[in-house]
Amino acid sequence: MYHIFSSNIVSIGSGGSGGGNNADSNNHQHHLEMKRKFNSKIMFIVVFGIVFHAVFTLSIFDIYFRSPLVHGMTPHRPDDTIVSPPAKRLVLFVADGLRADKFFEIEEQTGNSRAPFMRDIIEKTGSWGIEDLLRNASVGGDVALEKKLRSDKIVIFLHLLGLDTNGHAYRPNSKEYYDNIKLVDRGIAKITKKIEEFYGDDGKTAFIFTSDHGMSNRGSHGDGERANTETPLVAWGAGVRGPLSYEFQMEKITKLRGKARESLPVDATTPANWKLSHLMRSDVSQADIAPLMTSLIGVPCPLNSVGVLPTDYLGTDQQYTSYALYANTLQIWEMFKLKSDTKKQNSLIFSPFTKLNNAQQMLDSIKWNLDNGHHEETQVLCIAFIELCLQGLNYFQTYDRPFLMAMITLGYFGWIITLSLYVMNNYTIIGSRLDRELIKQKIPSIDKISNYILIVLSIGLYGYLLVNESPILYYIYCTFVIFFWGKTIPSNAMPLYMFMRSYVAKSSHITGSQDISKSGIVKNFIILATTAVLIMELLVVSYFDRRILSILFIVLGISTFTFNITAQLRSYWIIACLAMSVFPMLPVDYGNDNLLVCLGGVLTSGIGLSSLYFSSPNNKGSSTHKKIVYALIATVAFATWIVYSTDKSLERKIGLPYFNQIAAWGLSISSIVVVTLLKGKHYFDHWVYLCLTLAIPFVLFGVSYEILFYAIFIVTLSIWMYTEFTLDSDKASDNITQNDIKRAIIYIFFCYIGFFGVGNIASISSFDLSATYRFTTIFNPFLMGFLLLIKIFIPLLIVALSFSLLNNCLNIPRPASFLVVIALTDIMNINFFFLVKDTGSWLEIGISISHYAISNAFIILQLLLFAVSSALVPAINQSINKIKK
Repeated sequence: MYHIFSSNIVSIGSGGSGGGNNADSNNHQHHLEMKRKFNSKIMFIVVFGIVFHAVFTLSIFDIYFRSPLVHGMTPHRPDDTIVSPPAKRLVLFVADGLRADKFFEIEEQTGNSRAPFMRDIIEKTGSWGIEDLLRNASVGGDVALEKKLRSDKIVIFLHLLGLDTNGHAYRPNSKEYYDNIKLVDRGIAKITKKIEEFYGDDGKTAFIFTSDHGMSNRGSHGDGERANTETPLVAWGAGVRGPLSYEFQMEKITKLRGKARESLPVDATTPANWKLSHLMRSDVSQADIAPLMTSLIGVPCPLNSVGVLPTDYLGTDQQYTSYALYANTLQIWEMFKLKSDTKKQNSLIFSPFTKLNNAQQMLDSIKWNLDNGHHEETQVLCIAFIELCLQGLNYFQTYDRPFLMAMITLGYFGWIITLSLYVMNNYTIIGSRLDRELIKQKIPSIDKISNYILIVLSIGLYGYLLVNESPILYYIYCTFVIFFWGKTIPSNAMPLYMFMRSYVAKSSHITGSQDISKSGIVKNFIILATTAVLIMELLVVSYFDRRILSILFIVLGISTFTFNITAQLRSYWIIACLAMSVFPMLPVDYGNDNLLVCLGGVLTSGIGLSSLYFSSPNNKGSSTHKKIVYALIATVAFATWIVYSTDKSLERKIGLPYFNQIAAWGLSISSIVVVTLLKGKHYFDHWVYLCLTLAIPFVLFGVSYEILFYAIFIVTLSIWMYTEFTLDSDKASDNITQNDIKRAIIYIFFCYIGFFGVGNIASISSFDLSATYRFTTIFNPFLMGFLLLIKIFIPLLIVALSFSLLNNCLNIPRPASFLVVIALTDIMNINFFFLVKDTGSWLEIGISISHYAISNAFIILQLLLFAVSSALVPAINQSINKIKK
């Protein structure tokens, strides 16, 4: 074999000549020893690939979302020798998980607000708007409560968790969620009254009510969907203006973290069912809450805050507003100045942010207008200067972006080329027909060139990082680049170079070179590579529109007309493809449907029964085989009953029955044990055992049509495997062929069907928590997240198992097939790396991050699937003819 990380060559399976039985025995022992070393290298590649992708997944946070925190700044606040803050204290209510639309809208049945107390404040005494999410720090309490409450300039923080819990459990459209809004409203009314009484109604308390995030219709949050990012904001009390008519409405501008001026990504039109369009609405960014709070009580704004004071929430005079905004300006200017100075000190060649070259003149102008009472001009100049500072912060935040993007891109391409060369050298005609002795002679010169490249890259890249005092992760990124381009690629490129040179020159470096040179191998390879890249790009599009998968399924069904198979098999394949094409078209928010889950369980059981008809001739009369199948079918049926019984109990608000919970955990854990122990004598019998065993936990996770999907999916995979057996029945070589690469492409497609077909979308918050309710109804994000990962993993594992069985029975080297899969899917990864956004709406930003994270996780998962499927699929030595029978 050719070593992936060096130019050394070892022949696996090359025996000596002569020597009788002893020689054969020695050769056999040598072969086994080399095979063990070979397998260890494959596992090293798997582990190396997991580490590589895990590290490179983090790269987008260094490139796009680095922490903006800096230290050593001077705090600023309104000059209390000239102006006094309007409030002595501030009460902050945060209703965790409250959506803006559910809070503001009027109930259709009653025509009343769900939050009458807050509604009264909006219409009579306070200001309101929509808050768009940016992560913000919370303020804690104090042990000496009584003393603290009696002091000035304090913040009382109340975190209300019930809405988030009920939203996860019952979803935001449920009666429980609506009732919780009413409960929160009553609680705020009581607390507000008690606080005002405690301070003797001195009129020096400001109140702010908001939420940290919203919630999607699925009861989840975390991405950029508007239902997740748009939350209510209501302010009232000391220093806060009262309601204004809509005639005063103006376009609201926010200053996003390190961005230029952008309109808030919220719906500017107030929905009709809110019945608030007659009032002025002031939308802000979540980061703007911090300067609003500090301005109301006259304390310095958090030093690393990028929020801009929303002046139209203030009911103070123009003088105080100007001084508060000026303090906000100085605070952001301090942050910019420190970042600029730090980057200048750590850069060999420094490029300043030119728009603030005359910053001191701008500040002098602001101060002159402030001192001379020109408050309107002061506020206009402050807003303009803050905008430039935020642009400058973004400039230095992305200062290293071109270099990092180049390193990450080179790293991905280096990994893809390394895997491709490794497969070519070990599993294709390129490696098998080359003159190994000639290559061994060239190894010293190859190593010499490789060492030169290593030295040059190391000095150049590490030197650059050292001069710029770069973080440790930058060194790790560059280490991968140096390793790939300075070691693995030069060490493994020689066989391909010699093959191409022989192909062109028709020299004798390749055994049987005439046959190869006359064939269209290079032409066919280019066509296949182009097709593979095109399909990968279409799969990239499927992240944005799942219907692409339906179109690809129809094309896959039609493609059988080019196959040399029977009409009956072709019709089965087309019907299966058409049935599968339906699922990506179904809505993501389908909702819970217990009937569909039960139908899926019945269909899966029926497929298990019908498998007895297709069992191998040796097993059709086997009582042991029938007993195993019957037992598995009965267990699937029992799991289906558990789902039905549990859902009915939850609907009646009885809770999760203890027996059902124990049974669900017991069945799931035992199925994991059983799937590792059951071994079929024939590939089809083993396939049936795997499908039925994995169906047990998958049924327990079902909420709607995904169990029907699973049943049809395993039938489709069965037909695919049989079709491939039919097409490649004469395959004798253990080298991979173009057909094997085509199978790898189809396998990737099936993996994406396994993910998107069950109702998932490419978002980290698209997964339905109700799928875990047969195991637990107590909100536990770590346990529920783990259970959801298992649900996602099962369809992908089924695809991987079918692929391993296929490779095993067709004598295709499984490591080569999976390495081809990884190389191809990394093409998609590069796409998503360049599609990551840090501008635009938070919906666009959140989706782009989700796409890149899921794409990387998919590749890491493929490496894990390779290891798991290799363990679950034994070496079943059967001839293709027996399989076809």
